[in-house]
Amino acid sequence: SLEDIYKKHRIDIYKYLYYQTTNPHVSEELCQEVFLKAFKALSSYEGRSSIKTWLYSIAHNVYVSWYRKDIKIENIPLERNIISSLVAIDGNPEDIVESKENSEEVIKILYKLKEEYRTVLILCELNELSYEEIANTLNWSLSKVKITIYRARIQFKTFFEKEGGLL
Repeated sequence: SLEDIYKKHRIDIYKYLYYQTTNPHVSEELCQEVFLKAFKALSSYEGRSSIKTWLYSIAHNVYVSWYRKDIKIENIPLERNIISSLVAIDGNPEDIVESKENSEEVIKILYKLKEEYRTVLILCELNELSYEEIANTLNWSLSKVKITIYRARIQFKTFFEKEGGLL
């Protein structure tokens, strides 16, 4: 049912939008828009991907539309608890950024990345989507997802090392 879909996926979609916008009010508004669009289009859902992937795809499109027409992120408000871990350069997401200072640095660096790099890291590392789910969400090939995540991790590591951080 629609209510079950909403209850099951609302928090994940909200988190994705929050990591993209860093604004809880905007994220809530965009999240509502995602589910409104999804519920209107549910009858046309073809089942080529999971409901989860389909919702992430809608969320990504809603975010991109909002980003292009309304606001360019310039001043990112930092919240100490937004990210407790991010990307391990060697591919081990278990590596955790321990200190609050490092968490703030991670957030700053995340928002220095190109938008597509930030997006794939958020989807992969924070929302824990598989490469296939990311490919379906962004309407990319699997190889493009893998390459983009690889490049995003390298750029993240480079920026992090320039800031004096240690991973």
